[in-house]
Amino acid sequence: MQKIENKFIYFILILIIFIIWFSVYISVFKKWVDRNSYVVLVEWEAYLNNDSLSTDKKEKLSLNDVIKTTKENSLAIIEWWDWSVTRLWWNTSIVINELFVSTNVEKLNISFELLSWKTWSNVISFIPEESYFKETFADTEAAIRWTIFNLDLDKDYLYVIDHNVTLTKDSWETIKVPEKEPIVLSSFTFISLDEFIKNIRDNAFDEINRKFDLELFNKLKIQLEEKLQSLIKISWTKLDNLSLTDKEKLYNDLLSSYQNLNFISSSDNADLFNLKISIKEKLLEIAPDSEKENILNSFLYDFKDSIKNKSYDTLDKIVWIFSKNSTSIQIKEEVLSYLNTISFGSNIKESIINNISTLKNNFSWDVLNKETIIDKTIELKTNTENIVKEKLDNLINN
Repeated sequence: MQKIENKFIYFILILIIFIIWFSVYISVFKKWVDRNSYVVLVEWEAYLNNDSLSTDKKEKLSLNDVIKTTKENSLAIIEWWDWSVTRLWWNTSIVINELFVSTNVEKLNISFELLSWKTWSNVISFIPEESYFKETFADTEAAIRWTIFNLDLDKDYLYVIDHNVTLTKDSWETIKVPEKEPIVLSSFTFISLDEFIKNIRDNAFDEINRKFDLELFNKLKIQLEEKLQSLIKISWTKLDNLSLTDKEKLYNDLLSSYQNLNFISSSDNADLFNLKISIKEKLLEIAPDSEKENILNSFLYDFKDSIKNKSYDTLDKIVWIFSKNSTSIQIKEEVLSYLNTISFGSNIKESIINNISTLKNNFSWDVLNKETIIDKTIELKTNTENIVKEKLDNLINN
């Protein structure tokens, strides 16, 4: 009898230990393993399938779920697992077609169909080549990679706030939509930005989303601070003499860590932006061949960001990365195309001139004339009191 009682006591003790361990495990790792996406009602009225949503209460999403907002000024937000968001304005309805994010954001496959009205999406992840984030409507598909964009079926436009979106109509007609170049969805024709801002854009929806995007980024920055030391340590990782197996494992680890920094702009914090570039440079070095072009192309965003926000120290590093990978025809064309469209004031840094010269030497661009660059540098140095607004093609004209 005594033995039975002892066994029962042992069983109870083991059960208690297991419950305590499991509770700790859940509290520590639940957030890490939670790969679900959620919808939350912010204002007024919305439905998940036939069920009314409660304000500020998150509801888990599944495949084929239909989300619909109803009353005027209703707003619902989908929080995708990777911290990307899609916001639904009133009278909007969508259906979830795909919903998969791997544990460490190594693979992301999300797609949904816009059935009516309008959405605003902020996709913050760096999406590997085999992954995708898609929004479909009628016979058209919008493929997105790290982009903020507004899709409006009512007013028949797509407007990209940051980076670009690829539109494909009837599975064969494809067009890339750059940022700040609104496009008519029904005809695949671009609209004048002035015309769009004055007469077409939904300013109320635009203002609300910019407010929410700012809150999202601030929240992400707070979370980033908690992970900062580990990210700095990762940036010191040595890549010499790694085996293929070790490189593959390290690549996945780096990619997962890099996702915490992907949204950072040079306007946010110079140190964080430099950390982002350092980790992405390591990613490029050990990435599978199928991913290298995708990562290299993403540096174009950082290149433009650095010039826009005058982050010249980081610009030097990005140009050096381009120079090391100068066989990319797309990089050559896009960099030159971008340089040909921007304007600088009288406070232009000599770094820009030096970087253009570096690009010329490494890319073998004959269109850049050394004497023109030198003359222009002297002119800019002696013209500090005047506001100089000339396109950079004056620098590269022969």
